[in-house]
Order: sequence, then structure tokens, then C-alpha cells
Amino acid sequence: MVAYAIALVRVVAGLLFWQHGLEKLFGFAGAQPEPTLWAIRGVGGILETFGGPLIALGLFTRPTAFILSGEMAVAYFRSWAPRGFFPIANGGEEATLFCFLYLWLWTAGPGTWSLDGLIRSARGTSLRKRLQAWEPYTRSLLRIIVGFLLTLHACRKLFGVLVSVAGRRNAPPLAIDALPSFTGYVDLVAGVLLMLGLFVRQTAVVVAAEALLAYALFAQPRTLWPIRNGGNEALLYVVIAMLFVVAGAGICSVDGRRLDKSRSEIDLHEDLERRRLRA
Repeated sequence: MVAYAIALVRVVAGLLFWQHGLEKLFGFAGAQPEPTLWAIRGVGGILETFGGPLIALGLFTRPTAFILSGEMAVAYFRSWAPRGFFPIANGGEEATLFCFLYLWLWTAGPGTWSLDGLIRSARGTSLRKRLQAWEPYTRSLLRIIVGFLLTLHACRKLFGVLVSVAGRRNAPPLAIDALPSFTGYVDLVAGVLLMLGLFVRQTAVVVAAEALLAYALFAQPRTLWPIRNGGNEALLYVVIAMLFVVAGAGICSVDGRRLDKSRSEIDLHEDLERRRLRA
């Protein structure tokens, strides 16, 4: 099941990312195309136009994800961070999500239904295993980032703080912020639980349902394209939360400690039972 969840995240993230490249290079969805390919925006458009489909198809997944994670880090600190500290206020929330999602995908690999899976050879097996060993750590980092962002949205909904001072041009407000203010309590509890790694699977179900509801009620009716209807972030939250439902919290979580304790108790009981039978 985890391999299918990885594939779902990969396909959705790749297609959402592709929109940004088409926007920059070809004026997709009514945007102004970049006239100079070797300008910063033009180079970003090239990476996004080719990188998005590669991620969606699962071709050269790990190196592509590594490059795109770096691109998003550069974009965040160059374009968004100077405008404020908090990603939901400075306009860099989507860049933050993509950065850490691609960092995780670099370690997780393509999952199932990928071209990489069709052409995979014995070469690079050692490197794949090393990266795979890091996947629970990058998944934990992604979980903490998502929890932090949800907590920020809770503060915005409940207390009216962290008002957005920057964002993508020609894009409406985020769909998740259009939900009633009482959903801020849901975001607050969910964000804290995700950061702690406590009841992650159950919490992720709620987050996925809330984000999907926000997209269906507020983003989709505006226009078809997520890049123009304020739904990119909502869709990213949906698929990332579904990953947590299937794969769990990862390393460095309360859930992990509880599971390790339960396994230790089971092992202890089995050892005592074996000793009793031998006696």
C-alpha cells in the first residue's frame, strides 16, 4: 500500500508542479510568459516544465526530486522569505510544501506505476538502499512541516493574525482559508498532533477530508486549473495526508515510541512463554 501512496503523491505533485512551468514559459492559464529563458524565472520555468512530467511519470525520480527540492529552497529564500518569516504570510507556503515533499521523494523513490520501475537495473542498488534507509526521517520532517503550517493556518482563522502580504499573481485566496473559522480548532489540534507524531494516521484522515472539502467547495467552482483557483496547496495537503494515513508517522514520533514499546512488551511476553514451555 505504501508504494501506491508514494505513486499518488508523485503523480499529483508532478502535475501541479508542471502548471508552474507552463505558466512561466507559455503563459498557461492566462499568465504572462517569461520572455528571457536564461532569467531566473525562465530557468525555473524550464526546470518545472520538464521536472513536473518526469516526477509524474516516475522517470529519473530521485535525481529530479533532488534538483526540484533545491529549486524550491532557492525560490523560497530568494522570493518569499524576504517578505516575512511565516510561509503562509509571505506567499511561500506552496514552495515550502514542494521543497520538503521533493526531499522526501528523493529518499522514497517512485513507488509503483513508474517508468523507473520498468527500466530499473542492478546498477545503483546500493545508493537506492541508502536513500531508502533515510525515508522515515524525511517523512518525519515532512510531517513536522505540514503540522507547523496547519498550526499557522489555525492562528490565522482563530485570531486573525498572519495575514498574507504576498502571493502568486492572479490567484485567489487559498481554499483552505475559505473554510469557516471554527475549522481553525481542527487545524490547531491536527497541527500539534502531527508535529508530535501522535495519532498520525487518524489525524491525517481528518486533514485529508478537510483539505478535499475546501477544494471541492471553494477552489473547484472558481476555475478548472488549481494554479488559478487557489487549490494547489489544498490538493498537496490531501495527498500528503493520505501518505501519512498509509505510511504512518516515520521516525522521531510519539507513535513510533508507543509502537516500539508495544513490540518490546510482545517480545517479552513471547520470551517468557517460550521459557515457560521449555520448563
